[in-house]
Amino acid sequence: MPETTITTKPHHSRSGWEQLMAQYEASGLKQRAFCEQHGLAYSTFCYWRKQLRQSASIENHSEHLFELPMLPVDEHPDWRIELDLGQGVVLRLK
Repeated sequence: MPETTITTKPHHSRSGWEQLMAQYEASGLKQRAFCEQHGLAYSTFCYWRKQLRQSASIENHSEHLFELPMLPVDEHPDWRIELDLGQGVVLRLK
């Protein structure tokens, strides 16, 4: 009976994909050439590149956000700015 050999492509963790993307950026290769050289599916490469870029974008934006404490709510609000937008719409800001 002939032997059957099954080959599978390597599965990478998130940190593995981060390392691969760093290697890709440093390689100077086109995406498809890099994928062929490393035995990666081009579609999987594109998926992870997008995921990692989005994560980096979110992390960069969250560094600039901070939570403000809640102020006590008055029972009788004292509006400081009132903007009449017309057609009966009024915007009140405290």
